[in-house]
Amino acid sequence: MKEPYSPVYMTCIEEAKADLRAKARPALVSLPGSIDEYDTVILAYPNYWGTMPMAVFTFLEAFDFSGKTILPLCTNEGSGMGGSERDIKRTCPGATVKGGLPITGSSAANAKGSVERWLRANGLL
Repeated sequence: MKEPYSPVYMTCIEEAKADLRAKARPALVSLPGSIDEYDTVILAYPNYWGTMPMAVFTFLEAFDFSGKTILPLCTNEGSGMGGSERDIKRTCPGATVKGGLPITGSSAANAKGSVERWLRANGLL
């Protein structure tokens, strides 16, 4: 994001909540010129207030994901994927959105095996 959230956790989540309520689409520092060369996109993000950060919506709305597969991976502290898979499907009509992988943020450093199993189950390893 051009104006990143605070590194202070409590401030960060309040900023994220304000963006969610406003349905904001924060400006991003940059976007790829195209996603045409990709068939599968691994979309990784934290769960903020039951969905993706609004900056992820900015990214998704910038491209046509028709015919592409999206694999969502979401860090959280107990709320799992929240409604993010539904929100991705709604934002990216025409894309195939596979079952996401929720990773508890506090155990993310030890999630390599879970990520590998998920990638293997989705034909990427």
